[in-house]
Amino acid sequence: MIIRRVASLRQTLMRRVQVRQQGSAAGFPTSFNHAKWRRVYPFQDFDRKGYVNGSNDFATWGEMSAKKVGVELDDEAKKCWVTAGQKYFGDTKSYDEWVEYMVEFVKNYPNYIEISEQLNIEMFKGIDLNKDGVVSLDEYKALVTSVFPDLSDDDIQYGFDMIDENKDGVLSQSEVSIAWARYYFDGDDTKYRHFYGKWDEEI
Repeated sequence: MIIRRVASLRQTLMRRVQVRQQGSAAGFPTSFNHAKWRRVYPFQDFDRKGYVNGSNDFATWGEMSAKKVGVELDDEAKKCWVTAGQKYFGDTKSYDEWVEYMVEFVKNYPNYIEISEQLNIEMFKGIDLNKDGVVSLDEYKALVTSVFPDLSDDDIQYGFDMIDENKDGVLSQSEVSIAWARYYFDGDDTKYRHFYGKWDEEI
């Protein structure tokens, strides 16, 4: 049993080194990418099983967000959450497997930012819980507090205002899609680190 655990741990560590080497060759992922991803990944594991499943966990995320604004997640919206989860995670993935998945995505698609923006349209449809074509502060708050329940109202407002480029008090599909893509794929420290609410941790 002990030998098997040591072998499993060694395999995990070797995969981690391999992923770091693959990413370094293309300058991706940076240490800042990893910091942002490690911040979010554990909280997207809604079943608390130690891994994220693109279908189940994202469906749970959508249901939690809907409940926070007092609506029921209908089949169409749930499908949007599941579709987005499948695109970003595929099947069940540990953190290292997900990093490997992201590295392959960047390697295979030079215009990965633009493609990611398109993928985020599905997420936008899921977040727009009342289907009015924009995301309100309440809908954004439901999204981020389902992942980070201890965020203060000021930190939530800060993230919302950062995404709201034209300052019209709501978030458009374009604003959300761009900001979300930049959160995950910007290798440098940019304002998009605050997508899930204000985050001032030193990296």
